[in-house]
Formats: sequence, structure tokens, C-alpha cells
Amino acid sequence: MKTLAATCALMLATSAATAQRQSSIALRADAFMMWVHSDTGLARASLRGPGFGGEGRLVVNGLLFGLGLLEGQLKPSSAAATAPPLDLVQGTVYVGGRLAPWLEMTVGPVVRAYVTDSSTERWVFWQARARVDAPIVVGKLGSYLEVWRALASDVNLPTGARRIQGGEAGVVYQPPRQRVWLRLSYRMDDALLGGGRPGGNETMEAITLSGGIVVP
Repeated sequence: MKTLAATCALMLATSAATAQRQSSIALRADAFMMWVHSDTGLARASLRGPGFGGEGRLVVNGLLFGLGLLEGQLKPSSAAATAPPLDLVQGTVYVGGRLAPWLEMTVGPVVRAYVTDSSTERWVFWQARARVDAPIVVGKLGSYLEVWRALASDVNLPTGARRIQGGEAGVVYQPPRQRVWLRLSYRMDDALLGGGRPGGNETMEAITLSGGIVVP
């Protein structure tokens, strides 16, 4: 928790020092296809399914505040699989800022739940993120790379989780002099389950099509 507090303080202080006075609100809607592969060492499962989500961001004096929600329905990838279908629900809250025109850093909690008729697998972790933006066609098409890692976590699996990290990459198209944009991205989360046994991990992948608008 000391690492978490120090990370938050450093990011907020740096963002405030480089603050711009312009404020804005950004809204985003997502549609995605997701794959989840789990290997606890005792059982293996592969599931996939569609889902939808959304995110809102507020920028005030260089500080960034955001929250997001996504929901999906996952079913076994193979007809012969015995894993039950489940519902995925994930909520995210974060705070941070843009430390440079091309670099954004945020930190905040993520709550994820895989829900079946008989049980709920719950993941709660504090996540530190860094995002780098790079233009492809100036003023029209851009790219980005985002990486993250959990600073602290709580998982209600018998094995627990030792490490949770991931990344996302995508391209963003914004018509000239327009406030709307479209984005295509790929993301992957990887968690190493406790004990360090070979195969003890859980991986989540998603391909997402997003649309958004920025209101200055």
C-alpha cells in the first residue's frame, strides 16, 4: 500500500505541475469479443463471448478522472467443454493526468466478477497504467500503446494471484475538426496464480470496436 500511495501522489503532483486550464468531458461506447483461458493447475477452461461497455472521463486543470463499466456473456469455446457459461462484469475507477503530450498515467481500482448460477469469482486490484500516443497521419489517424500492472490485489480463488498485468494497442481515427472518433484495439490481461505452479494462470483477451465524443 505504501507503493500505491507513493504512485498516486507522484502522478497527481506531476499532473498538477503541468496542468492546462482547458477542461473537457469524453464519453466512449465499446463493443467487444472476448476470450478467457484459465488454468488453475487442477482444471482448465476456455470461454468466449461478446460484450458491451462504456467509459466517461473528465479533465480539470490537467487532472484526469474516469470510470468505466463492461459486461459480457461467456460460453465454453468447445461444444465438448464442461465449464459452465458465466457473466462477466467489470468496473473501473481511475485518476491521473497527462505528463507529456504523448504520455498519460493513471491509477485506480478495478473490480471484476465472473458470475455463474452457483458461484462468483471476484477479482479486486489496484492498477497503475501508462499510455503512449503516436500519430500515424497527423490530425486524422493515431496509434497508442497502454500497459498496466496491479500494485495490490485480492482474489477469492484458493490459489490467490501473484501477479496481474496486461496491455492494449490500437488505432484511432478522428475526422478533421470533428469531436467524434472511432477506435479498433486489442488487449490482453494475464494473471499468474499463487504458488507459481506451471500452468497456474488466467488470461483474458479482447478485440474491441469503440466510438466516442469529446466535449470541450
